Amino acid sequence: MFERFTTDARAVVVAAQELATARGDRWVGTEHLLLAVVEDDGEVAHALALLGLTAERVRAGLDAPPPSDALKYLGIDLDAVRRRAEEVFGPGALDLPVTEASRRWWRRGRAACLTDARASTGGARPRFSADGKKSLELALREAMRMDSREIRLEHVVLGLLRADGAATRLVNRLGIEPGDVRQAVLDLRRAA
Repeated sequence: MFERFTTDARAVVVAAQELATARGDRWVGTEHLLLAVVEDDGEVAHALALLGLTAERVRAGLDAPPPSDALKYLGIDLDAVRRRAEEVFGPGALDLPVTEASRRWWRRGRAACLTDARASTGGARPRFSADGKKSLELALREAMRMDSREIRLEHVVLGLLRADGAATRLVNRLGIEPGDVRQAVLDLRRAA
């Protein structure tokens, strides 16, 4: 399948692997592919930037602490935790101000985790996660659906959105509708 990728699309896949390695991540996921796309200097990255999907925002989204929705996914009711903490420790017990010191602490803790991850991979190139693989397979399906013999960067983005993985969640968290991203890519494709 990789031989069907255009030079640009292939470069983005390789860049995603390098980004995952540089970040110390064990897997190449849809979020790495998205970051590689928006760091590219081509038309697709420009179209996504017009929507507010820039490399800076994607990087910041990847480095941000997980949202409280992650706790709900794990079955933890944050409101119940807050109520109980305030019963025991008083009102506002969990309301800590976000300071530059707390941000540095978060980054330092993340950096330590990344160092551990790099050591555990033995320096090997990370493999694709299930969502990462799925998004590339969906890119092939998008290309076939559009009667294209090759898989272009636009198809990779459309595959990322259809995979409904970390990249889609990140786009949502940044306040951008995945449907708008899809439409921008389709409009770009039609104009070409």
